Amino acid sequence: MKADISLLNRRQNTIMVLSKAKKRQKQGVTNVKKILENYDLLFAMTVLSAATIMLKCICAIIYQVILRDAEQITTTKNKWLRGMVTRFEANYKLNLPVNNAACFVENSLEHYHFLGMSIRSFENADIFCGLVLTETTLLSIMGSIYYDFSTRWIYIHAMTLALFLLLLCIGEFLFQVRRKRKRICLQLVNYFENTLQPKLENQYLHPEEREAYQNEYFEQGADVSEEPARDFSFTQDMQELMDSLAAEQKITRELDEKQEQLKTAATEEKIRLVEEIMKEYL
Repeated sequence: MKADISLLNRRQNTIMVLSKAKKRQKQGVTNVKKILENYDLLFAMTVLSAATIMLKCICAIIYQVILRDAEQITTTKNKWLRGMVTRFEANYKLNLPVNNAACFVENSLEHYHFLGMSIRSFENADIFCGLVLTETTLLSIMGSIYYDFSTRWIYIHAMTLALFLLLLCIGEFLFQVRRKRKRICLQLVNYFENTLQPKLENQYLHPEEREAYQNEYFEQGADVSEEPARDFSFTQDMQELMDSLAAEQKITRELDEKQEQLKTAATEEKIRLVEEIMKEYL
């Protein structure tokens, strides 16, 4: 008798659990149906699209500021650009030349963050939003077919998806975020490759060749100035040219002397700072 009673109790408990599970399932199905019927998904899609366009606008403003500072990089006060130039110069000070300036610029842009987020996330927000909107619309259409909704409901969601995707494309066309990124890369690569890199190579990698060229150039000018007088006389323009060469030689020597003084005046703290920067970014 006790065994029969326990078996009946187990069956009753099982039936109760199953009935509760069925009620929860029906309640969940009812909630999903209400969400679809009340167009709650359309409201969520609208909020997501508006947030994405706002992120694209923020990204466009950031890129515009960087582009403006990059065009006047030699006098800019932008800490990020100045830090990039410092790292580039630190490589040559440690005899570690940068072989690919474009890769250096791209790597620096990839590590640019705003509000704790990578700038790439702001730039590609429209792609992520488009994928989420498309998947949400497809799932809602499948649910509408399951619940036997009208074709009008399906048309509304399909047209809304097309409208949001069109708005995202218009936002990219207006803000031109990716075009601004390309312009920033071109501007920085042009400066590093054609202006800063040759200067640093001559200054730190080939100082002997530069000195020999300068000495040979100015010695030739001195030899010409010391030649004996010939049958023809120097014109006034030639004399001014020789004077300018001599003055340029003097200025170059003074600059070299000042550069040597600056090199000797460098403290161990500055050298340690450069090495810490290189360890952090290499």
